[in-house]
Amino acid sequence: MRSEKQLVKLIEDGWLQEGEKLQRYGGGDRERVHFGSTIGGRHQAPYQPTRPPAHSFDVDLGDVLYPSAPVQQGRFHGDEWVHDPTIRGWVQADSPERAAVECADLLVAGGPEAWFISTDRRIAVVVDASVVGKAEPQEDEEQGESSKGFGRFLGKARSAVSAVTELSESLIGGVELVTLWECPPERFTAMAEDLKGRSTAGSGFSINRFADGSVIEVSTKIHLKGFM
Repeated sequence: MRSEKQLVKLIEDGWLQEGEKLQRYGGGDRERVHFGSTIGGRHQAPYQPTRPPAHSFDVDLGDVLYPSAPVQQGRFHGDEWVHDPTIRGWVQADSPERAAVECADLLVAGGPEAWFISTDRRIAVVVDASVVGKAEPQEDEEQGESSKGFGRFLGKARSAVSAVTELSESLIGGVELVTLWECPPERFTAMAEDLKGRSTAGSGFSINRFADGSVIEVSTKIHLKGFM
């Protein structure tokens, strides 16, 4: 898994377009990998995409813990879910066919290897090219039932849809990064940063509101060039 410093270097050296500036990034945390969701009025934590990923990812999530019972059951107020150490973010939408859900699906599928990137021109989900494996026609791995782990849900996720060699050149970011999804400014109405939670320090989040009314909040850090 890439460190934050390595990821930022790859972003700056080959992924950013000319004149584009990195603003926030988030990923690489093997503990904080789950998303919660409120989609069509239905609460789910951890959020589990209903659509299979378009790519296969060699990511093992066998030891990842489940969210706490209050978060799973929706027994919290406001943004108290922020304090669950397994929750990476939250997605809200009126249906699964919304932009925020598309973004969340890929962040969930890629687990800690999926990085959320925010620049002054776009937001995107990228992964290290080494974890995007060749797809093989086979059934999904068995989902774990133990409360001690997220089991194998999308851990070593397999999809027969695509492989690295079939990716469009438009989805390749540099040589070592693959862009799974990106969204230009015209598709979202607001992109903000906020400190969430009930502690004095707060937790940094990128809050992205799309033109279709959906919202995704993702745990991120501010990029301060030269202070890695």
